[in-house]
Amino acid sequence: MKRIAELAVRRRWLVVVGWVVFVIAAQGIAGAMGGASYKDTFSLPHTETASVANLLEDAGLNNQNGALGTVVLKNRAGAFTTPPAQLKPALSKVCTSGNHVALIVSPWESIDCSKSDAAAPGNPGLLNRAHGSTTALVTLTWENDHYDAELFKNVYDQLKTLRSDALQVEFTGNAFAGIGQSSGSGSSVFIGFAAALIILALVFRTVAATVLPLASAVVALVSGLGVIYILSHAINVSNITPYLAELMVIGVGVDYALFIVTRHRRNLRRGMPVAESIVNAINTSGRAVLFAGTTVCIAILGLIALGVSFFNGMAVATALAVGFTMIASLTLLPALLSLFGLKVLPRRQRAAVRAGEFIDDRPVGYWARWSQFVARRRVVVAIASGAVMVVIALPFFSLELGASDQGSDAKSFTTRAGYDLIAADFGVGYNSTLEAVVSGPGASDQAYLQRVTKSLAAVPGVDPASLGTAPLAKDIAFVTFKTTTSPQSEKTYTLVRHLRSTTLPPLYDGTPNHIYTFGDTAINVDFASVLARKMPLFIAVVVGLSFILLLIAFRSLVIPLTAAVMNLLAAGGSFGLVVAIFQYGWLSDAMGAGPGGPIDAWIPVMLFAILFGLSMDYQVFLVSRMHEEWVHTRDNTRSVTIGQGETGGIITAAAIIMIAVFLGFVVSPGRPIKIFGTGLAAAVFLDAFVLRTMLVPSVMHIVGRSNWYLPRWLDRITPHVSVEPADEAVTHATGTGIGSFDDDRPEDERELAHRS
Repeated sequence: MKRIAELAVRRRWLVVVGWVVFVIAAQGIAGAMGGASYKDTFSLPHTETASVANLLEDAGLNNQNGALGTVVLKNRAGAFTTPPAQLKPALSKVCTSGNHVALIVSPWESIDCSKSDAAAPGNPGLLNRAHGSTTALVTLTWENDHYDAELFKNVYDQLKTLRSDALQVEFTGNAFAGIGQSSGSGSSVFIGFAAALIILALVFRTVAATVLPLASAVVALVSGLGVIYILSHAINVSNITPYLAELMVIGVGVDYALFIVTRHRRNLRRGMPVAESIVNAINTSGRAVLFAGTTVCIAILGLIALGVSFFNGMAVATALAVGFTMIASLTLLPALLSLFGLKVLPRRQRAAVRAGEFIDDRPVGYWARWSQFVARRRVVVAIASGAVMVVIALPFFSLELGASDQGSDAKSFTTRAGYDLIAADFGVGYNSTLEAVVSGPGASDQAYLQRVTKSLAAVPGVDPASLGTAPLAKDIAFVTFKTTTSPQSEKTYTLVRHLRSTTLPPLYDGTPNHIYTFGDTAINVDFASVLARKMPLFIAVVVGLSFILLLIAFRSLVIPLTAAVMNLLAAGGSFGLVVAIFQYGWLSDAMGAGPGGPIDAWIPVMLFAILFGLSMDYQVFLVSRMHEEWVHTRDNTRSVTIGQGETGGIITAAAIIMIAVFLGFVVSPGRPIKIFGTGLAAAVFLDAFVLRTMLVPSVMHIVGRSNWYLPRWLDRITPHVSVEPADEAVTHATGTGIGSFDDDRPEDERELAHRS
């Protein structure tokens, strides 16, 4: 680290120009490639969803498994006696517009877009005859391998022209889920940068120190997004990846720069020359940044362990963006710091440094007083803060995984308007999409299909009037049906599980047939099941690798164990608040997220990956300063008190910036994004203001010297890569640096300190 810092200071203009060239090159190459090419791939191995997908693919019926969208037509003038005049040419144009629509079905006709003469009778069930025939539905199915938001938006733009004073046209279904919602997180980025600017200005009180962390984060963000755009052409990268990358880069980028700049400013005020101060800051706080950033990458890459293709490209791309943020903090930032010199200090402090008036190494102010209070009242603080975290986490144990339906969208969205029209004129269960997929000789046996239909009609929760059969091939047929409850209802999820375990098996056991339950709701059940099954492995991988990294960094068994427990507490508290707000519905409606409902299955997974990495950031920054003091003094009380006193203010300032970034997502449209932003903001608040401020230091005071225990046999086999640079330890130990002392420890302890 020292060599990197020295090179960045000595060749500062080369480093700055190099980053500018890299940013321009990344964005230029991405632009030349046509920008991003996001693709949402979705596979659920070892589930009925995967079995049906393979079955359809083998039968050449892939298009039956494509993205689905529904256009809702409401005749304000009365009943539909004939189709709207412009509907047929509009649908024909959709087929030939190159947007990869495979099949269109209306009450009046069906169009197979792969054939020129494919017009066929429609599905009369798509007209609400029981309610005056004023509402008609048009269903669109895209080709299986073209799940692309741009294609869906193009079709939306074509068909919304059907709107008139007499005809209301709305859009629902998974294909149109993003219509009317922001395609990026621009407002969140703006809110995050604005909050960072204000907080940094209050903390640093000088333009240079305020701007430098933002500059480093901006460069990392722009270059990272450019690389993600390029990467999206090579691997499948979800279109929500920019959301994730932007919030991570802004958050950790400002945080990392904040810690390094703060250390540099403190060094200057203690009398270090500018170049030496920068090198020291990178060699100490920069090491903490390296370890912290690595844990963030480990946590995000842990998503790959879930075995769900949807997460793979997202994890790789976001980890790369965080990696660029680390590199910018360790190279570009020191180069910029050397250009600004003493200007990172306010005028009065600059004058004091030039006059030789330096400060000592004792923390002063509120955080110094608070750290001393925690040391004196360690047991009370530990019990109180621990109880708060446990109480907040309690709702987590009633977590229900699922998928929020479009009835939870904002009322201004076309998806919500379409959902409500269908619920009012067809029944709320008509928004669900379910099929019993018959495979085998029975698929062409009308008597057998009638048995299946009759059995389904007798099941509570299935709408008997909605049942219909759709033979697709000699050995494959769909029995379509709707539910009487909404797609997101737990009753609907229970129905799917009941069909699979109880209703359908007697119909195919002992026969050459098999019957699968398929459709959007069934896919959501499988998705939640896969994530719940893989979650323990995912947590074990993330926690295990982070434990090993902290073991190497701090040469202690207790420190990484404490970190793991505290991070799990932060996750539990965050999930508890999310369940209370959005599942119980305590504040869900007030936040524009609709009534209470299940938590989207992907959210806890993503939340855990991100907040575990961010929590580890704060743990590393806090404990690295404690470890530094421990190596110098072997006094646990002093180490914990000084470490908290020096880092408490910076950790909470960094947390406020993070919270502001995440709260920007709360004001974004879309229930899942609101849940995501609320969960992250809550986790960071609890982590910074309860765990790192109260629980962690109080527990470390209680544990005492055992915090730093490492068995000799483990010390011998553990790589010696420390957050604390060896040369700094030697300087302090020999009494030539700040905080020196007479070292009367045994020789083996002194050697361990020097190697750490």
